[in-house]
Parts: sequence; structure tokens; C-alpha cells
Amino acid sequence: MAGILQSIISGLIVGSIYAAMAMGLTLIYGGLRLLNLAQGALFMIGGYAGWLVSGQVGLPPLIGMLAAFAIVAIFGMAIQLLVIRRLIRMPGWEINTIVATLGLGILLENVALAIFGPQNKNQPLLVNGDVRLPYGITVTNMAIASAAITIVLLAAMGLFLRQSRHGMAIRAISQHMTAARLMGINVERTYLLIMAISAGLAGLAGVMLSAFYYVYPSVGETYLLKGLIITIFGGLGSVKGTIYAAYIIGMVEELVSYIWGASWSLPVLFLLIIAVLVVRPAGLFGVPEEARL
Repeated sequence: MAGILQSIISGLIVGSIYAAMAMGLTLIYGGLRLLNLAQGALFMIGGYAGWLVSGQVGLPPLIGMLAAFAIVAIFGMAIQLLVIRRLIRMPGWEINTIVATLGLGILLENVALAIFGPQNKNQPLLVNGDVRLPYGITVTNMAIASAAITIVLLAAMGLFLRQSRHGMAIRAISQHMTAARLMGINVERTYLLIMAISAGLAGLAGVMLSAFYYVYPSVGETYLLKGLIITIFGGLGSVKGTIYAAYIIGMVEELVSYIWGASWSLPVLFLLIIAVLVVRPAGLFGVPEEARL
């Protein structure tokens, strides 16, 4: 019983961080209608940025997290300006952007391998210590802090999308780009903002998750796969669906790892998403195209 409860708590905590990672993919698909397969590499860059700022320079881990968000947001804007903006003007841009971002992710991964080597890097913890709960359950303070930061961030993201001028511009573009342009919304600038936010979220998730599982050049591959599973499971482009799916996936993963072992977590996740898509092809929380965000 204690192991099950421990797994559920761990799943909720991991699911919170997964939500930040997957939210970037959701925002990009909701606004630009493309899948950014370089998102895993951006996750990895965020992990290394936090490690450099906190682990090597010696600044507080919170500064490392903020620096990772800013640095990876700049990478995201560069990808938008140098790659995606050029491709979406050409015929067949949907497939071209998938191939281009996949290749870019592989390139960034190999650059990181050349610079940092293949060794795992220890991410400094934001806070030390742990909390002991009844039934022998132990939760680290780092896990609690990461979940709290992510929940606050997701709440702020919801308010931003619904209350701010730029957030409403993102939602308008997600509903109908041509109509949004005719209403005076600067589509190119909004695309740049979407890429900056989504990349920054990936970088922040990279810092928090690598504090539990280390950072290394190919770390983003697994989390890109999990991010895609979450976004498809919840419904492509659905912010609400992404949040629910992230927590479900996090808890399923932890429970399966506890009961059958970690090697079974991905196969079970794939079976789960196949079962859901058979019943609901748009995803568990799929919504109409005009209501994605």
C-alpha cells in the first residue's frame, strides 16, 4: 500500500513537470499547426544551461532555472526566425518543418555531445532535504518545489492566454490565422512569442527533471517522446487536455514502474494511447479546431 501511495505522489509530481514540457508542444501546434521535433533538444539545452549557471558558475539554482528559461527562449526564437518562418512560406511546409526540426534536434544533440561529452551531469538541487509522510512515504523538498513552480507557471499561463492582449492574439491565431491577420494582429510577432514561450517551458522542464535524472546529450529524446504521447493523448492543441494527460501519464508511468519495473512504462503508455485513440481519435480531451486554446 505504501508503495502504491508513493508512486501516486511521485506521478503527480512528475506529471506537473511533464505538463510544462508538453505545454510547449501544445502551444506550437495550437498556434502554428506544426510539431516541433527539436523540442527534446531544447529540453536538453535547458538542462545544460542550468548546470552551467548553477553547477559551474556557482549561482543559486533558482537563477539557473531563470537563465535556462531565457537562454532556451532565445534558441526558440532563433529557430523560428532562421528555419520555421522560411519553411512555412513554401508548399508542403507541414512535412518540411517536421523533417527540419528533427534534423535540427539531432544537430544540437551532437553539438552538445562534442562540447560536454557523454558523461551524466549532476544538476544542483533547488532545495535539499525531504518530508516524511505517514506509511513511510518520503517526498523530497526538490520534488515539492518543482511541482509547486510548475503549477504556478501553468496557472499563470492560463491567465496569460485568457486575459492578456498577447495571449488573446495567440488564441485568435489558433482559431483562424487569416481572420486574425485581418483584425490587425501581427502574426509573425505572435509566432515568435509562441516559440519563445514554448522553448522556455522546455528549458525550464529540462532543469527540473535533470535534477532527478541527470543531464546528458540525448536526454531530450525520451522526454520528446513522452511530450508527444501527452499532447496526442490529451488532444493536439488542447491546453486543458495537455494538463490532464500529463498527470495521467505521470501516474501511470510511476505505477507501472513500481508494479512491473521501469522497462514496462513506455510499452504500457503506448498501449494506453492506442486504446484511447481507437475510442477517441481526437484524443481523450480533444476539442474542435476553433477551440483548441
